Amino acid sequence: MTDTRRRVKVYTLNEDRQWDDRGTGHVSSGYVERLKGMSLLVRAESDGSLLLESKINPNTAYQKQQDTLIVWSEAENYDLALSFQEKAGCDEIWEKICQEDEKFLTELFAQLTDEATDEEKRQELVNFLKEFCAFSQTLQPQNRDAFFKTLSNMGILPALEVILGMDDAQVRSAATDIFSYLVEYNPSMVREFVMQEAQQNDDDILLINLIIEHMICDTDPELGGAVQLMGLLRTLVDPENMLATANKTEKTEFLGFFYKHCMHVLTAPLLANTTEEKPSKDDFQTAQLLALILELLTFCVEHHTYHIKNYIINKDILRRVLVLMASKHAFLALCALRFKRKIIGLKDEFYNRYIMKSFLFEPVVKAFLNNGSRYNLMNSAIIEMFEFIRVEDIKSLTAHVIENYWKALEDVDYVQTFKGLKLRFEQQRERQDNPKLDSMRSILRNHRYRRDARTLEDEEEMWFNSDEDDMEDGEAVVPPSDKTKNDEDIMDPISKFMERKKLKESEEKEVLLKTNLSGRQSPSFKLSFSSGTKTNLTSQSSASNLSGSPGSPGSPGSPGSPGSVSKSTSQMAAITTKGGLVGLVDYPDDDEEDDEDEDKEETVPLSKKAKLESS
Repeated sequence: MTDTRRRVKVYTLNEDRQWDDRGTGHVSSGYVERLKGMSLLVRAESDGSLLLESKINPNTAYQKQQDTLIVWSEAENYDLALSFQEKAGCDEIWEKICQEDEKFLTELFAQLTDEATDEEKRQELVNFLKEFCAFSQTLQPQNRDAFFKTLSNMGILPALEVILGMDDAQVRSAATDIFSYLVEYNPSMVREFVMQEAQQNDDDILLINLIIEHMICDTDPELGGAVQLMGLLRTLVDPENMLATANKTEKTEFLGFFYKHCMHVLTAPLLANTTEEKPSKDDFQTAQLLALILELLTFCVEHHTYHIKNYIINKDILRRVLVLMASKHAFLALCALRFKRKIIGLKDEFYNRYIMKSFLFEPVVKAFLNNGSRYNLMNSAIIEMFEFIRVEDIKSLTAHVIENYWKALEDVDYVQTFKGLKLRFEQQRERQDNPKLDSMRSILRNHRYRRDARTLEDEEEMWFNSDEDDMEDGEAVVPPSDKTKNDEDIMDPISKFMERKKLKESEEKEVLLKTNLSGRQSPSFKLSFSSGTKTNLTSQSSASNLSGSPGSPGSPGSPGSPGSVSKSTSQMAAITTKGGLVGLVDYPDDDEEDDEDEDKEETVPLSKKAKLESS
């Protein structure tokens, strides 16, 4: 019975990109002397003639498709395919093709790492391997996976470690390209290898430290190789592509390894160049290298949290980085500032305490003052940092900056950032000195949220009406909360809201007084604002003199009587604003005026009163 497992059809691709059937036969593999290597042979089932004779070449990209098809190119514009009757036969031939690849790769790596191999031959071999890896990118995912697994099993990473330690720059460059293919394909595979070798080798010869050293020692003025290597390191330390299982996490293991065995190699140029108040070397190439290192460290601050925080604080890294703000190269100074800005952006009090203890705003303030009035990236970036502290209300840093650097910054008036910081600082002190103010704000805030929607709508309508109508001597007469809108950050939203509330309540109570008191109108309640005072102003309403025994029928203290004005105003005797305190104050001189116009004013809304008086 004929063996159908090896039964195949042979196809070739014609000029019209159509597959031509060259016949049906049986495939085998064997050594062909004429071709000097293992080859695929197909003999016709009809007469045994040779339909195909093809040497298995490691340079050839074979593709296995749909379980029963193997496709490859023998020469330019000459594609071949074997279509198997059974999957088992396809698997057998595919395995033989891969075994030939493995034999070839084993010999290739042996020659690459052999010290007896001459430099020209080694360069030829490593360039071939580089092209081999590049060509793998055209393979289908399944075949590409098999290819890189084979490379890994054959020992490509140890081979690269040897090649990267050689003196030939061209060989090292090609090895770097091969390493990049491996990192992009499977960074976890590379991480696993370097962690395993750390158990046997010293830090100096670890593969990842060789990569860092080549980055540091790049002689290219444009640092093209260093940029490529920094990108590979960033991929390796990126937690986003690290695996996690139920028992362990790659992130924990690898970052622990990296900070213990590799971080000191990465930061060595930075620490060596920042021992004084200015960089010891400030040439362009050194500045470029330090900028690359800072870019990677900034990435670590954002993504590594615990490990990088311990390293920065224990090694005093931020202080050393800020020395670079004195560099003559603006891009390097901005990299240093960006590093600190990333740390501040975390709003982590461990970092904040470290910054304050070491007075690490001093280099930033110096750079800001040295920059003068120039409007450039440095100016904008520094202001943005302080503005972030102000907007996010980072209390510890706000107090530190004002207490230590206010005299240097108080004259900066083209932006309100530093004056705003000073205001934040004063508000903090005010709350510390008078904790009751915070509790009052909390009570008022809760009361506000309980208010009914209709009351709020009525109040807003009254507010906008009075804003349009109240004019005196060509200037708008507005409640204190609107007057202070000319000064940013003088009053907070709670104060504005409560002043509008008091204005409305005052007017409502006056209407009650006018209605319920026969023959005499009580004095008006008006708002007084003082931006300088920090003492409480209390309501001195003369309505408090009208109160009788509370709760008695018909007495001023009963519901609906004028005596209730004293009770309501006493609850809001003092309201804190960012610029000072606002109280309810009456003016006795208003009595005579009110008496004279009593008959007229009985029917005039209070919101129109100022306009009539001014006319």
